[in-house]
Parts: sequence; structure tokens; C-alpha cells
Amino acid sequence: MAHLYGYPDIGRFGLGHSMLAWARCEVWCRENNARMLGPRWLRPRIGPYLRRERDRREYFKLFTNEGYLGEPWRTVLLASARKVSADTADPLAYTGHTVVVFKNTVASNFEKHFHEVRGHGPMLYDAFRRITRKKYLPQALGSPFVAVHVRLGDFTRFDPNRVEAGTHNNRLPIEWYCDSLVALRRGLGMDMPARVFSDGSDPDLLPLLGLPDVRRADDAESVTHMLEMAQASVIIGAGSNFNLWAAFFAQVPRITYPGQAIVTVNDDPSREISFRASGSLPDMFVEHVKRQFLPEAGSSCAIAQSS
Repeated sequence: MAHLYGYPDIGRFGLGHSMLAWARCEVWCRENNARMLGPRWLRPRIGPYLRRERDRREYFKLFTNEGYLGEPWRTVLLASARKVSADTADPLAYTGHTVVVFKNTVASNFEKHFHEVRGHGPMLYDAFRRITRKKYLPQALGSPFVAVHVRLGDFTRFDPNRVEAGTHNNRLPIEWYCDSLVALRRGLGMDMPARVFSDGSDPDLLPLLGLPDVRRADDAESVTHMLEMAQASVIIGAGSNFNLWAAFFAQVPRITYPGQAIVTVNDDPSREISFRASGSLPDMFVEHVKRQFLPEAGSSCAIAQSS
């Protein structure tokens, strides 16, 4: 009789990148009635210290492996069972103890593998909250807000040609975030409060923080910020898989710069748009945002009454 296991080998990537192997394995194990071996979250990283980043990426502090097989069984199975790559695995050929291993790739990780988890956002949201240590779960934020995710840190200088061609890890101009927020508020007919989630300094973010009713999110661990963004009514995001997960988990409408969405994460593609910071937002997208925080109101008049 075959005993089937899945193992997410998350590697030493950032949180958003690491999570795809975990998510693929979670979905696959449920669909194949397999036991999942807990990820090894303890992966020492020196880069964040050398770059003096706000986030030290000490993920072992943030997560448990509740619901998964942990030590000593993880080590025993990884040492003794037959291991096959998830990319070549054939469920009909499994014999004995088999561990199917899911790995992240350095390049095009989401382009290659995100289709394996698409449509499972709410389930993975629950699973992710389950393994997040309780002290890092955010409080319910209640009131509708715009999440603005500004990634700076280890991203490179902005090059519009490379960015629009789909090259990621580029800093977007702060003015783009400002213009996107202004266009969104104009479409909604109200100045919805905005929270800025960023690894940048206040001087870096000054034009954005100077807009009405815009403030930084409280200091917190990366996982807390990701789960807070999942409570937003809409996300204006850098080309980063960090805000990608927040939008995917809760199916939050998302605005990205052209070429920077990475992949579409909303089940309904019209809930995501690219915006060049000129003109107005599509009416359908604005209606999606309205329904996100006023689910029973499908018309602009409900917005007018509440503002």
C-alpha cells in the first residue's frame, strides 16, 4: 500500500516567493489524500541584515506547522522515503512511502506554477491563518480602506521600458501610487482612507503620506501586514508577490502598474487593472471596489449616501 506525502521545499526566498511551494503542496495534498510535511521555516538569511532591511525574514518566528507532520517524522521520511519532483510526479505510479517535493524556482516562479493554486484562495487563506502564530494575526480592521503597498528595499531603480516589458523587482515612482489613489477616489466619489504598507522611510513616502487621510500601517511583522492588506477593499500594489497573496487570499480588487501584475490572482479578471496614472479607472472595476465594502449596494447612490 502506498503512503503518500507532500513536502514544500520553500528555499531561502522572501516570504511571498516562498509561499508558492507551500500553497501548491497544500492544494495537492488535499486533492490526493496525502499527508503534508511541514515546511522548514528556519532558513538563516544574511542579506536582510547587510541591507539593513526592516524585515529580517525570520519566518520561523512567524509560523507553526500545525496540522502537518513535523519532527522527527519529517526528517525520517525525507531521509528514507522515495522522493519525486512535483513537476514529474505521476499519482498512478506511487509505491511504498513516496514524498512528492514542491520547489520554488528562481525565475518565473508564479508564471510557471500559480495555475496550480488558482481558485483556491479562500481555502489557502484559512490554512495560512492556521499556521500563523496567533500573536501575529491582525485585528479586524473594520472600516473600508485602500491598501497601498510600496516596495522599495532591495528593488532596483525604476526603468519604465523594463517595467512595462514585465521585468519585476523595480521601484515604482511614488507619484504613480499617488495618482492611482487620486484616480480611485475620484471614481468612488469619496476619499476612502488609505493605509501605506512599505519597507521605505517616511521621507521616501512623503508625497503619498501628504495626501488627505493617508497614513502608514502600524509597525508589524510581514505576515501581519500581508493579512491586514487582505482586509482591504482594494489594493494599489508594487510589482511584488507580497501584495499578490493578499489580493489572492481574499479576492481583493487590485491596481498594478503595466507589466507588474506578475499573474492575475482574482478569479474574475475584471477585478484587476493596470494603470499608467492618467485618465480614469474603468467603471466596472470601480463597481467591484464598491461591492467589496458595500456588498449589498450595487449602485453609486449607496456610496453617495454613505459619504
